[in-house]
Amino acid sequence: MKIFRNLVFIAIALFLSTASMAQEKQNSTLSTFEQFRLTEYIHWYPAIEQQIMIDDWLKKHQLGTWSHSGLVGAEDRTVITPQADVNYSYSWFNISNGPMVIELPEYERYSSLSIFDMNHFVEDVIVNPNKPIVIRLANQKSPLDEAHDVVLSTNSGLAFLRMVIPTSEDEPGVMKLTKKIKTTGGDGTEPFIIPSFTDKERSVALEIIKDYGLKQKTANNMFGKTSQGVGDLDRAAGVYLGQLGIPAEFVQYTQYITTPDGKQLGGDGHYEIRINPKGLIRDESGYWSITLYNIEDRYLIPNPQGRYSITSYTAIANSDGTYTVRINPDGKGENAIPTMKKPVYAIMRVYQPKGTIVFPPLNAVRN
Repeated sequence: MKIFRNLVFIAIALFLSTASMAQEKQNSTLSTFEQFRLTEYIHWYPAIEQQIMIDDWLKKHQLGTWSHSGLVGAEDRTVITPQADVNYSYSWFNISNGPMVIELPEYERYSSLSIFDMNHFVEDVIVNPNKPIVIRLANQKSPLDEAHDVVLSTNSGLAFLRMVIPTSEDEPGVMKLTKKIKTTGGDGTEPFIIPSFTDKERSVALEIIKDYGLKQKTANNMFGKTSQGVGDLDRAAGVYLGQLGIPAEFVQYTQYITTPDGKQLGGDGHYEIRINPKGLIRDESGYWSITLYNIEDRYLIPNPQGRYSITSYTAIANSDGTYTVRINPDGKGENAIPTMKKPVYAIMRVYQPKGTIVFPPLNAVRN
């Protein structure tokens, strides 16, 4: 952790030295201690965002219980950069009084249970679980001999279930399955404590996180376990760009913010992504999806079609077996997502990826 914090300190120094003239003048007064505080905020930023999410969730739910999103639409504000072709099931928990046990129903399509600690480390991802899951602290004994055993370093966290919904017609069946989830435990009371920061510390550190995150082409370094050595700045950038992402062996992401020549995507523009499915997915449970977001708030964009993503389940293939996903103001054409003339970016996700993915480019095309 010391190495990572030193690297973040260097990144902060570089950011401050290359800031705009006005910002540089403001930041030139930062002492060494103040710059250290920025590294602390970056370290704690994922936990701060986790706490915001759990506090909001607890307004309607109790620890150790479940909530289910169904297909996510533009009105959903639970999590930034939501995926519009899955059901999200959330169970925030506290295991200070003992382990939590989860039993999930079988599902023939892609599903995965991700276990996050409060620092947004992904301590386990279980694809299509076939036995109970035990979540516990290191000093707690598992109540089951045959189970997926997940050991956390924080007493609170999130069990986060993704279940792909190929089309809206499939949604009722998926929601019926969520009612079969069984859970015991997870309702502890010992608090998770996060330090406080000043408004200045928050605003300067967030600019560093944002600047770093928007320059990244893939998210391979942003999400992972404590044992994988994910750095503080990468982890913070991952949370800023999209909370609840999972490691590259389970899903790989790329974000399209600019065209290959470096021009930022515009709401009036017309773009295409041509996808060759060969070499993308390692088994039949996997799939790919492309989702469009408003770059100003990182949520889905309301549109008359209610179309926010194109997936390998819904896309219409070209004659050669490839797929062309279109992004334009009105969502015209096959496999098209509307921008509604909003400033946008897109994220492509490949679940159950086959090796390291070489993502296709996004190109501007004529109207």
